[in-house]
Amino acid sequence: MSNEQALAAGADAQQLSVNNKVNIFLFDLKNEAIEHGFKSGETWSLQMASDNEIVDLKRIHHPVVSMRLKPNVLLQAYQQVKSKMQQSVDKTDIELSVNDLIREGKQYLTAYPSRIPRK
Repeated sequence: MSNEQALAAGADAQQLSVNNKVNIFLFDLKNEAIEHGFKSGETWSLQMASDNEIVDLKRIHHPVVSMRLKPNVLLQAYQQVKSKMQQSVDKTDIELSVNDLIREGKQYLTAYPSRIPRK
């Protein structure tokens, strides 16, 4: 196997891994929605979060579904989940880089109900 073939195979494997993580995350969202009685039309808010942000989100919202990912995978997974959930991608989302995520300490793909937070 040539060096180029090995790199291509590695990229394909990483993309497959991202796709698997996205599918698992979406499966978890669907299960949580069923378990917590989501009504038709209720949606999830999606964001990338740091350790501190996830603690705050769990204190304010219920349920919170999260998955810890490496920054390079996190960015791809976030964009894919947004797309599959048919949520628009903001200009700031498009401009994000892996270095931005590392600098901001983002490690979690996180979703919580868009309804009013608990008190």
